[in-house]
Amino acid sequence: MGTLRGTKVLRRASPESLAVGGLALGVLALHLATNGLYGFHRDELYYLDSARHLAWGFVDYPPVTPAIARLSLLIFGPSVWGLRLWPSIAGAAMVVLASLLARELGGGRAARILAAIAAATSPILLGANWLFETVTFDQVCWLVCLWLTARLVRTGDRRLWLALGVALGVGLETKYTIVALIAGLAVAVPMTPLRRHLRTPWPWVGLAIALLIILPNLVWQFAYGWPSLAYTFNHHAAQASDFAPLSFLSDQLALIGPLAIPLWLAGWYWLFSGGGRSLGVAVLVPFVIFLFAGKGYYIGPVHPLLLAAGACGLEAWTRQRRRLVLRSTAVALGVQSLVLLPIALPLLQEAAMARSSLPSIRNDFADTVGWPELVAQVAGAYDRVPETLRSDVVILTSNYGEAGAIDTFGPSLGLPAAVSGELTYYFWRPARMSGPVLAVGMDVGFLSTLFEGCSPVATVSNAYGLHNQEFGDPILLCARARMPLDELWPRLKDFA
Repeated sequence: MGTLRGTKVLRRASPESLAVGGLALGVLALHLATNGLYGFHRDELYYLDSARHLAWGFVDYPPVTPAIARLSLLIFGPSVWGLRLWPSIAGAAMVVLASLLARELGGGRAARILAAIAAATSPILLGANWLFETVTFDQVCWLVCLWLTARLVRTGDRRLWLALGVALGVGLETKYTIVALIAGLAVAVPMTPLRRHLRTPWPWVGLAIALLIILPNLVWQFAYGWPSLAYTFNHHAAQASDFAPLSFLSDQLALIGPLAIPLWLAGWYWLFSGGGRSLGVAVLVPFVIFLFAGKGYYIGPVHPLLLAAGACGLEAWTRQRRRLVLRSTAVALGVQSLVLLPIALPLLQEAAMARSSLPSIRNDFADTVGWPELVAQVAGAYDRVPETLRSDVVILTSNYGEAGAIDTFGPSLGLPAAVSGELTYYFWRPARMSGPVLAVGMDVGFLSTLFEGCSPVATVSNAYGLHNQEFGDPILLCARARMPLDELWPRLKDFA
């Protein structure tokens, strides 16, 4: 009986639904098959520690991603595969969202399937969604907001402003870069027929909903002195080359893919010439903002929309040879993804990857190597501290990756929790730091201004000899602090 019912459902499903659903499931399966090949990324270790210190805010991101990490810890524990399951699901959802965007833009079946293919083969989506980071969940929030906006334009249903308010509020609690999309909508609405809605309460109620959702984070920011603003300005200054317009534009070639650029450009044209001007303006504003004040991947959530719009344009412009053009475009996107797949996803075994050129091409691969070895080396140094002093040892790290690794892998080796002055770790200061300090990755000259008797006891390495950010860093043992903690701790602060 159950088999017959399932067969009837499959028969009722349209070829389009099967194609889009199959593409989404294919992306999910690809991620699930590769998620566990490499260890935790440094950012993932930071999110796990943030999950252990849940709050309404963190220095460099809002609370949604740490909350998802907390859920993952509750279900799977500190599992690489389990943590990466969530971005995998999000990546599959974005394939469906791309197809839904094409539908709202007026695309027929062919355009909707091509939009799903473009999302499924997108370098920016594939490359981002194997790691657990704010980027993936930010992409979902943007695409949901863009889909709701497109639906609002097509249907005129003013109740959609309420859903858009919820989506924007959740987006603000996920990654602050969605402020650029809000700016785009603020420019687009008065310039397009949507301005009629401003005479009704619906958009204003939607705005109030978004503000209500972000309010707890704003309260946290106020209580801690607006640390995310300080981080934003410091980060921009510290990594100025990454924020340069030429870097931003060159990044787009890799994030979109050279063979997808024509479809992407067609998307811009279709939005501004085919009735999607509201969306065109809404995404052009963040593109310009990020061109001068953002990293290349910040604009990534816009690319699926533009590719979907380009698919609608191709479908409309190629009536005579539509099937040939659309199939050729789909094949080109597929070939491109196959070529770029080794850079986008972890396909090689860890040992082979570590000894290849991939870590130099994409730092994310290098940042997954060596964390258990680092923690084992710290544990070896910790065990050499006289037993009478060991209970007073504080492990101080130079960055969040080292601290997160020690907090994830250290308990099984008897290590205490690590502390650091970097980003949100600064607010998780220790109760005391008067006894011995085991410092990881820090400059001995700087440490000697804060502590007495600092000397190296080990050097960080990894099993493959991969020269990543931690390789070769010293592990130092310092005797005692030169000053009280209240005076010492601010000198370790790093919000860059």
